[in-house]
Amino acid sequence: FFKNTIIVTISVVIISMVISVLAAYSLSRLRFWGSGVLATGIFLTYLVPDTLLFIPLFKIVGWLGLLNSYWELVLVYPTLSVPFCTWLMIGYFSSIPKEIDESAYVEGCSTTGVIFKIIVPLIRPGIFATLVFCFIMSWNEFLIAYIFTRKEAITAPVGVARFITERQILWGY
Repeated sequence: FFKNTIIVTISVVIISMVISVLAAYSLSRLRFWGSGVLATGIFLTYLVPDTLLFIPLFKIVGWLGLLNSYWELVLVYPTLSVPFCTWLMIGYFSSIPKEIDESAYVEGCSTTGVIFKIIVPLIRPGIFATLVFCFIMSWNEFLIAYIFTRKEAITAPVGVARFITERQILWGY
C-alpha cells in the first residue's frame, strides 16, 4: 500500500506542478484574448464537487483500460488538483512586477529563460506552498481511491480503512 501511495503521490505532484506553473504563467503574464475568462473558468472548475465526476472519470479510465492500477489514480488526481494549484499560482505570478519580465526580454532572455531563470526563483515560496497542498491532497485522498481501485492498486488510506471491518477492528494487522 505504501509503495503504491508513494508512486501515485510523486507522479501526481510532478504532473500537477508542471501543468500548474506553466498554465499560471501564461494566464497571468501573457495577455491573450479570453485569458481572464479562462482563469475564472479554472477557478470555477475547482468548485465542482469531486463526487459529480465519479461516473465520467470511471468511464474514461475504463475506456483507457487502466482500471485496477495505480496509473488510473495518476490520471485522475491531477484533474482534481491542477485547477486549484493553477489558481493559487496565478496569485503568486501576479505579485511579481511585470517590469522584471520586460527587463529580462531587453537583456535578450527568451520566454523560457524568463520563466525558469527569473520568475520561478522569485516565486519559490508559492511553488513550495502549492507543492505541499498537492502532496497532501494526493497522499490523503480516500474516496476516489476507494471507488476506483481494487486489490493490486490500493493506496495507504484505503488499505488502512480495509483493516476496519463492519463489526470489528483487526488490531493484529
